[in-house]
Amino acid sequence: MTYPFADRVAEDQRLVAQGQVFDPLTRRLLERAGLAPGMRVLDLGSGAGNVARLAAELVGPRGAVVGVERDPAAVELARRRTDAPNIEYRVGDVQTLDGIEPGFDAVTGRLVLMYLPDPVTALRQAASRLRPGGVICVHEADLAYLPATPLTPGWAEAHGYFLAALEKAGIERRLGLTLFTMFRVAGLPAPDLLVELFAAGGPEAPAWAWANVISATVPLMELHGVATRADVDPPTLADRLLAETLVADGCVLGPPMFGAWASVPAR
Repeated sequence: MTYPFADRVAEDQRLVAQGQVFDPLTRRLLERAGLAPGMRVLDLGSGAGNVARLAAELVGPRGAVVGVERDPAAVELARRRTDAPNIEYRVGDVQTLDGIEPGFDAVTGRLVLMYLPDPVTALRQAASRLRPGGVICVHEADLAYLPATPLTPGWAEAHGYFLAALEKAGIERRLGLTLFTMFRVAGLPAPDLLVELFAAGGPEAPAWAWANVISATVPLMELHGVATRADVDPPTLADRLLAETLVADGCVLGPPMFGAWASVPAR
């Protein structure tokens, strides 16, 4: 499966910006899932390290976090952006978790299962790294949900390009909706669920967040013949989308983020 964000500089910027929008939602999810001081946490697909840092704050200095990420450049970015002594980043495959030891108290992951060829097996592998009673907690999106309301022509076009590129690349755009069933198919207990999205109108509406992710997907659009850089015009996209929202007196919506968590029973 193709990871859609190929430009390293753009991807670094996207991951950092993504955290501004999603981190408050993920923090609430981790708190609801029961992350607590002293826990040892495995973070899947740690990227720029946002979720690992949230987990480290919750587990405190007596706890520890191990972030696993397949891209060495992302691991280096995470290390540069992290000064917490209780976080370790490793280069590794979250699909197989080869070389990752068992005995963790919790496993976390945000926007990672959607890119994996076999997310159910990945959940099983993650659960196998937990101690009895440990919790597995993942955060995935419904990227096909409305990005703004009303859906003006510019928003419809840009978001349409984005969704078409993901579909052609074989990336699951609505994985959040399937998490409950996925846990059950993986042999895990029925998870608790939490669904949230950010939304804002007016001049501070975060059109930039969608523009950021859509622009970073331009190479994938061009690869699959969906749209060209000229069609998307990344340098002006955020301003154009915000302008349409302001004229329509509407608001920008983030993708609904589906949190699912369950405790692994004693074997």
